[in-house]
Amino acid sequence: MEKDTFVRNQPLLTEEEVQERRHILVAGIEQFNDGYFFEAHETLEELWLPSPWPIRPFLQGIIQLAAGFVHLMRHEYPGTVRLLARAIEKIEAAPSEYMGIDVTGLAAGARDAHEAIVELGPDRFGEWDIRGIPKIAIVTDS
Repeated sequence: MEKDTFVRNQPLLTEEEVQERRHILVAGIEQFNDGYFFEAHETLEELWLPSPWPIRPFLQGIIQLAAGFVHLMRHEYPGTVRLLARAIEKIEAAPSEYMGIDVTGLAAGARDAHEAIVELGPDRFGEWDIRGIPKIAIVTDS
Protein backbone atom coordinates (compact mmCIF):
# COMPACT_ATOMS: atom_id res chain seq x y z
CA MET A 1 0.00 0.00 0.00
CA GLU A 2 2.82 2.43 0.78
CA LYS A 3 4.32 2.01 -2.69
CA ASP A 4 0.96 2.70 -4.38
CA THR A 5 0.44 5.79 -2.22
CA PHE A 6 3.93 7.03 -3.06
CA VAL A 7 3.47 6.56 -6.81
CA ARG A 8 0.08 8.26 -6.89
CA ASN A 9 1.27 11.23 -4.84
CA GLN A 10 4.42 12.07 -6.75
CA PRO A 11 4.76 15.60 -8.15
CA LEU A 12 3.77 16.27 -11.73
CA LEU A 13 6.51 16.19 -14.33
CA THR A 14 7.41 19.15 -16.48
CA GLU A 15 6.92 18.78 -20.23
CA GLU A 16 10.72 18.41 -20.54
CA GLU A 17 10.71 15.59 -17.98
CA VAL A 18 7.93 13.87 -19.92
CA GLN A 19 10.13 14.08 -23.03
CA GLU A 20 13.01 12.54 -21.06
CA ARG A 21 10.70 9.57 -20.40
CA ARG A 22 9.61 9.23 -24.02
CA HIS A 23 11.02 5.70 -24.05
CA ILE A 24 8.10 4.70 -21.78
CA LEU A 25 5.61 6.08 -24.31
CA VAL A 26 7.35 4.28 -27.17
CA ALA A 27 7.45 1.00 -25.22
CA GLY A 28 3.72 1.28 -24.45
CA ILE A 29 2.93 2.01 -28.10
CA GLU A 30 4.97 -0.98 -29.23
CA GLN A 31 3.11 -3.21 -26.76
CA PHE A 32 -0.24 -1.84 -27.94
CA ASN A 33 0.64 -2.34 -31.61
CA ASP A 34 1.77 -5.90 -30.88
CA GLY A 35 -1.59 -6.67 -29.23
CA TYR A 36 -0.33 -6.62 -25.64
CA PHE A 37 -3.08 -4.28 -24.48
CA PHE A 38 -2.92 -5.04 -20.77
CA GLU A 39 0.85 -4.57 -20.74
CA ALA A 40 0.53 -1.34 -22.76
CA HIS A 41 -2.00 -0.07 -20.23
CA GLU A 42 0.39 -0.81 -17.35
CA THR A 43 3.42 0.70 -19.11
CA LEU A 44 1.63 3.88 -20.13
CA GLU A 45 0.23 4.39 -16.63
CA GLU A 46 3.81 4.83 -15.44
CA LEU A 47 4.04 7.96 -17.62
CA TRP A 48 0.41 9.06 -17.23
CA LEU A 49 0.31 9.24 -13.42
CA PRO A 50 2.86 12.06 -13.07
CA SER A 51 2.10 13.82 -16.37
CA PRO A 52 0.84 17.40 -16.48
CA TRP A 53 -2.11 18.77 -18.46
CA PRO A 54 -2.74 18.57 -21.43
CA ILE A 55 -0.54 15.48 -21.75
CA ARG A 56 -2.39 13.69 -18.95
CA PRO A 57 -5.85 13.36 -20.57
CA PHE A 58 -4.31 12.36 -23.90
CA LEU A 59 -2.32 9.55 -22.30
CA GLN A 60 -5.40 8.54 -20.35
CA GLY A 61 -7.25 8.23 -23.67
CA ILE A 62 -4.62 5.84 -25.03
CA ILE A 63 -4.70 3.86 -21.79
CA GLN A 64 -8.50 3.63 -21.99
CA LEU A 65 -8.21 2.51 -25.60
CA ALA A 66 -5.88 -0.29 -24.53
CA ALA A 67 -8.19 -1.20 -21.65
CA GLY A 68 -11.15 -1.27 -24.05
CA PHE A 69 -9.36 -3.83 -26.17
CA VAL A 70 -8.52 -5.85 -23.05
CA HIS A 71 -12.27 -6.01 -22.42
CA LEU A 72 -12.85 -6.97 -26.06
CA MET A 73 -10.43 -9.89 -25.76
CA ARG A 74 -12.24 -10.98 -22.60
CA HIS A 75 -15.58 -10.81 -24.45
CA GLU A 76 -16.92 -8.11 -22.12
CA TYR A 77 -19.19 -5.93 -24.25
CA PRO A 78 -20.14 -3.18 -21.75
CA GLY A 79 -16.54 -2.48 -20.76
CA THR A 80 -15.40 -2.53 -24.37
CA VAL A 81 -17.87 0.03 -25.68
CA ARG A 82 -17.70 2.25 -22.57
CA LEU A 83 -13.90 2.46 -22.52
CA LEU A 84 -13.58 2.92 -26.27
CA ALA A 85 -16.07 5.81 -26.16
CA ARG A 86 -14.19 7.48 -23.31
CA ALA A 87 -10.88 6.96 -25.08
CA ILE A 88 -12.12 8.46 -28.33
CA GLU A 89 -13.35 11.57 -26.53
CA LYS A 90 -9.93 12.20 -24.96
CA ILE A 91 -7.90 11.29 -28.04
CA GLU A 92 -9.99 13.49 -30.34
CA ALA A 93 -9.42 16.47 -28.03
CA ALA A 94 -5.70 16.46 -28.90
CA PRO A 95 -4.19 18.18 -31.94
CA SER A 96 -3.94 16.12 -35.14
CA GLU A 97 -0.35 15.26 -34.28
CA TYR A 98 0.57 15.20 -30.62
CA MET A 99 3.57 13.83 -28.75
CA GLY A 100 4.81 12.54 -32.10
CA ILE A 101 1.66 10.45 -32.62
CA ASP A 102 -0.73 10.56 -35.58
CA VAL A 103 -3.78 11.45 -33.50
CA THR A 104 -6.09 11.88 -36.50
CA GLY A 105 -5.41 8.33 -37.69
CA LEU A 106 -5.65 6.86 -34.22
CA ALA A 107 -8.94 8.63 -33.48
CA ALA A 108 -10.42 7.54 -36.81
CA GLY A 109 -9.37 3.93 -36.26
CA ALA A 110 -10.72 3.92 -32.72
CA ARG A 111 -14.02 5.45 -33.85
CA ASP A 112 -14.37 2.89 -36.68
CA ALA A 113 -13.75 0.04 -34.23
CA HIS A 114 -16.21 1.42 -31.69
CA GLU A 115 -18.93 1.99 -34.29
CA ALA A 116 -18.52 -1.51 -35.75
CA ILE A 117 -18.64 -3.15 -32.31
CA VAL A 118 -21.70 -1.15 -31.28
CA GLU A 119 -23.42 -2.00 -34.57
CA LEU A 120 -22.88 -5.72 -33.94
CA GLY A 121 -24.24 -5.34 -30.42
CA PRO A 122 -23.69 -7.41 -27.29
CA ASP A 123 -24.74 -10.72 -28.84
CA ARG A 124 -22.57 -10.52 -31.96
CA PHE A 125 -19.62 -8.23 -31.16
CA GLY A 126 -17.37 -11.30 -30.90
CA GLU A 127 -17.73 -11.61 -34.67
CA TRP A 128 -15.86 -8.33 -35.18
CA ASP A 129 -12.55 -8.82 -36.98
CA ILE A 130 -9.83 -7.80 -34.53
CA ARG A 131 -7.64 -6.82 -37.47
CA GLY A 132 -9.69 -3.61 -37.25
CA ILE A 133 -7.93 -2.65 -34.03
CA PRO A 134 -6.05 0.54 -34.90
CA LYS A 135 -2.30 0.87 -34.67
CA ILE A 136 -0.68 3.85 -33.02
CA ALA A 137 1.56 5.53 -35.59
CA ILE A 138 4.59 7.46 -34.40
CA VAL A 139 5.15 10.22 -36.94
CA THR A 140 8.00 12.14 -35.29
CA ASP A 141 10.58 11.55 -32.61
CA SER A 142 9.40 14.54 -30.58
